[in-house]
Amino acid sequence: MKLKIPYQDKITLGYSLARSAHFAVQQFSLPIFEFLSTGKRPKRPSLEPQNLKKVYTELYSLLKKDSENIARGLYPLEVLKPENASEHLRRYPRIIMDGYKISKRRDAKNQKDFQGEAEDFLKDLPDYYQRNFHFQTDGYLTKESADLYEHQVEILFSGSADAMRRLIIPLVKDVYPGDGEGLHFLEVAAGTGRLTRFMKLAFPKAKITVLDLSYPYLKKAQENLHEFTRMDFVQGAGEDLPFQDEKFDLVYSCFLFHELPIEVRRQSVAEAYRVLKPGGLMGLVDSVQKDDAKDLEWALEQFPVDFHEPFYKNYTLNPMEGLMTYRGFGNINKNLGFFSKAVVGQKPAQGEEKEPISS
Repeated sequence: MKLKIPYQDKITLGYSLARSAHFAVQQFSLPIFEFLSTGKRPKRPSLEPQNLKKVYTELYSLLKKDSENIARGLYPLEVLKPENASEHLRRYPRIIMDGYKISKRRDAKNQKDFQGEAEDFLKDLPDYYQRNFHFQTDGYLTKESADLYEHQVEILFSGSADAMRRLIIPLVKDVYPGDGEGLHFLEVAAGTGRLTRFMKLAFPKAKITVLDLSYPYLKKAQENLHEFTRMDFVQGAGEDLPFQDEKFDLVYSCFLFHELPIEVRRQSVAEAYRVLKPGGLMGLVDSVQKDDAKDLEWALEQFPVDFHEPFYKNYTLNPMEGLMTYRGFGNINKNLGFFSKAVVGQKPAQGEEKEPISS
């Protein structure tokens, strides 16, 4: 029986707000270094008072929901465990230096800048992946990129990225309420394994297969998840899964689909359907789309301007719920929070399958 700590949700909310403030300070420092690198002061709609108020209202709501989920026992308090402070502080100067390079690359609109280690991986990767997403140095193809990525994402979202990732867990718990015993999950595009950690803490007895296209990121995930058992690590792509039919109880991803062209999105949904057992779940966490958050549409317009995201606009106009329904998923539910949403759909049980809806 779990011990109920009085006011636990308020304590965890206070911690999360302090953490968010810490990353927000780092976020507001980066334009200074951008000015030093380019001599320009780009207009930032996110800093306009009416937008800033809305953003932080939504951020507070997300962190409050996350704290309540912890208090309800949907995932343990351990999801908030902070990283080593000295490692965090030592990384920040590297992020500043990388931010300088990102600003130069953004100013030159250079999204095909790869060197050394990254160049060695390019020939084995699909065309859509051969780019500097977010103008970040060497894309997703070096150890240095993998080392900086999670910190950079938390700066981008003012310390809310972890809470956004965890939006998927309550939706999965609605169908699989236990500790995951007997279940086999597949995480597609797992990156450095951040959401994998949270899923493993929420479902400690589940087996999780971790898949990613990037060899350096997959190695980083192995390093980050070394203390867990029943974990497999496989290099591969979501649109061509190297697994047999009907193998998994859950296929899920985080921050993947907005970085895929629409034909690859469709293929990835179809592949998830193929490898799921009858009655299994497909889930995702990704950016909100056009009809999800009317008050944040300015941000959906600005994001691909500030960052190299060539498939993002098309993503915002094609709801993931529609792609999943087309493929044959039913019982689709979603959970919104800040700039992200989680969506979970269920493959029909044996004998209930339907052909995809005609276009």
